[in-house]
Amino acid sequence: MKIILASQGFTTDEIENEVSLIVGKNAKEINIAIINESAYMLDKNKSKRWLINELANIEKHIGGRIDFIDFYMQSIDEIKERLFNADLIYLVGGKQHIYAEIFHKTNMIDTLKEIANKKVIMGTSAGAIVLGKQIQSERFWKERYNCSLSDFKYKELGIVPFNIVPHYLREDHKQWTREFLKDVLQDNPFAVYAITDNQAVAYVDGKIKFIGGTPEIFGRNEI
Repeated sequence: MKIILASQGFTTDEIENEVSLIVGKNAKEINIAIINESAYMLDKNKSKRWLINELANIEKHIGGRIDFIDFYMQSIDEIKERLFNADLIYLVGGKQHIYAEIFHKTNMIDTLKEIANKKVIMGTSAGAIVLGKQIQSERFWKERYNCSLSDFKYKELGIVPFNIVPHYLREDHKQWTREFLKDVLQDNPFAVYAITDNQAVAYVDGKIKFIGGTPEIFGRNEI
């Protein structure tokens, strides 16, 4: 199984190099399939400039074929064909829990697990969080996202045995400090890695590798 949980995607050459090693191809030859439903669901008043920058970084660092997956326009058979035709499946971030709903409703979870065993899946922000275990802290969701666990009909997929907090200490996320995360995640029963936009956490064949330096680690199962 090869899965990468990132904060903001291909922001550094190190991330490009590590992804290339995990995929087993030169970055110039990697074919990528991009899933982007989560970003589309963000509030209309929220600027999507970050999305343009993230996609531009993909174009800068990945030289193979770029394809887009659309769960609302393409059939499930076509989606599966496109996913298996790529080397790297890339889940763009956006609104929380949109992916969980889509993947449950389309019965794609087993397919994603199969893909993770044959290809590489990389998610950023909300697109990474959905691949991990469900963070259980009510205070975390209330204070960071102004919502409750009970609001979510569908839970994260739990394909990897941990999760991340993206955009750690970024200018627009500074209020969620180390002290805050340590407090609200102290009883979380698995590791949660707080990563900056220049970091990622790779899970390859049961082993965890930090990209861009060691992140802050929270939860009861700190390693």
